[in-house]
Order: sequence, then C-alpha cells, then structure tokens
Amino acid sequence: MSTAKHEIRRMVQLQSVYDEIARALTKLQTPNEDFATLQDTNRQRQQELAALEETMAVQDEELADLGRREEEWRLELAHFQKQKGMVTNEREFTAVISEIDYASRALDEASQRKKALEESRHELETEIENRRKARPEEEAAEREITERWNATKDELKQQVHELVEQAAAIEAELAPKHSSHFRRLLKSKAGTSVAAVIDGCCSMCHFALRPHLRQRVRRCEEIIVCEHCHRILYIEDVITAKED
Repeated sequence: MSTAKHEIRRMVQLQSVYDEIARALTKLQTPNEDFATLQDTNRQRQQELAALEETMAVQDEELADLGRREEEWRLELAHFQKQKGMVTNEREFTAVISEIDYASRALDEASQRKKALEESRHELETEIENRRKARPEEEAAEREITERWNATKDELKQQVHELVEQAAAIEAELAPKHSSHFRRLLKSKAGTSVAAVIDGCCSMCHFALRPHLRQRVRRCEEIIVCEHCHRILYIEDVITAKED
C-alpha cells in the first residue's frame, strides 16, 4: 500500500469515528422522546397549577371585597329602615323606600355573587388538592423515565469516551502534517475533513473535478483537496480495494 493511500484510508476512518462522536453528542444533548414529553408535561402541569392558584387568589380578593361591600350595604339598609319610621310626609317616605329597595338589591347581588364565588373557589381548591395528591404517583413515573434517560446518557458518555480513544489511536498512525491538516479542516469545515468523489464531483460541495484531478485522486499517490471546499478527496472503491 502506498503511503498516500494509507494516510487517506486512515483519515477516512478517522472521519467516520468523528461522525459517530458527533451523532452520539447530538443524542446526548437531545433528550429522548419520553423524557422530552415528561419535561413538556411537567411544564404544562406547573403552568396549569399556577393558573389555578392565581385564579383562586383573584377570587379571594374579590370575596374579601364583597364581604366589605355586604357589610356596607347592611349598614346602609339598617340606616334607611330606621329612617323609614321617622319620615313625616309621603315624599320622604317614597325617597326612603327607594333607598331601601336599592340597598336591598345591591346586598342581594353581592350575596349571590359571593355565593357563586365561594362555590367556584371550593371547586378550585378541590382541583388543586387533587392535583397535589396525584403527585406521588406521577413522581414515581417521572423517576422511572428520568432514570432511563440518565442510564442512556451514561451509555452515550461511555460511547463518546471510547470513540475519542479510538480516534486518538487512528490519529497517532497519521503523519503529523496530515494530522494537523485533518484537524484544521475538521474545525473549519463543520466537522467534515474528507469528501468522497462521486460521479466526478465532490460529495460535500458538489464541485465537478477536472478530469486530470479525478485521475490523480484515483491513483491515490498524493493527498488531493477539492478546489472549491478544500476538503481531502478520496474514491471509496480505491481506498477499500485490497492490495495485491
């Protein structure tokens, strides 16, 4: 095997390992479906519970206000009922009766609204209590899902560790200049240093190689880079062919 072919083959292998590392890291940074669903469900539950508690707090404020208004209307009603016994003419009597009717209606409306709010608040309180009582069972399911995701993360971390070691072993077989070249491309070319030539084109940027450049890549006697994206070029069947 020529030195160039050996180096190119190693760089293609190294790229494959780095691709696996990238895939493992992506999985590591992306929670699985069960865990992602759990996070969404928890977020929704918290939002719903917070909304219920906020509604109950608003109702508590209104109930307190209604309590004050009821007391005011009772005092007002008592005042005008007392005045009714002190009127001296029909005009005063009509005015007092009108005030009594108004205060009575206002007191009745406040009492009805207070009753409706108390019923609504009781329902809210029951709903909040039921949601909180359900938490132990939900938390057990959550723990199971979280533990599974943590186990998956541990496996992925171990996989990345092993792949990094594998990459280091392959890279140690490369000539220092080729190793440095590969790493520079890996950093500047979005994690892909090499590109297969397919149908006469670079598989990464789709730039069509000139015929003589294709022949040089096929001979595999030197490191050839794409004239457009500058990645290291190779032809799959050439580097995988067994040596005579």
